[in-house]
Amino acid sequence: MSRLYKFVESLLNVMMASFLFLMMVFILGNVILRYFFNSGLTWAEELSRFLFVWIVFIGAIGAMKDNKHLGFSSVVKQMPLAVKKLFVVISNIVMLWVLYLLLTGTWAMTVLGMNNRASSTDMPLAFMFGVGLITFSCMIVMVCINTYRAVYVEGAVNELIDLQESEDEVHLEKFAKGDDK
Repeated sequence: MSRLYKFVESLLNVMMASFLFLMMVFILGNVILRYFFNSGLTWAEELSRFLFVWIVFIGAIGAMKDNKHLGFSSVVKQMPLAVKKLFVVISNIVMLWVLYLLLTGTWAMTVLGMNNRASSTDMPLAFMFGVGLITFSCMIVMVCINTYRAVYVEGAVNELIDLQESEDEVHLEKFAKGDDK
């Protein structure tokens, strides 16, 4: 399982890096064409937009894996272990419900997008919405694993509620240590 997990993580990182590189090439190429030749590639702009959407959604998978989505856990951190577990399970049930709604909505949009085409690239819009199917499916699996870990793995609850609250908290910690640069 660990090898599969690392392979998928590496694949997602390579995809994000490749998409970012392609975006840079398309946009830079378009800027050069417009500046020097007064023309551009309309498909490059549209494809860059599609790639950006894919990067954002794939990045959301990585943020979920690393538990880096914003959350509010200051109150929960102060509670006893049993209450922490309860809060983690309840929040994961809510997340599963929301992810289910997002997945079914994305499925509907992907099916509708099969027959609709993008204006410049003539690609099916299902390509644009399809990333949501991948993202929300991966997130559902991760939330299920985290729920199992919270209930059955000792010490996992404290790790799971250690959320990224805000950048202000990081700056306050640095300031408290005297490293306010």
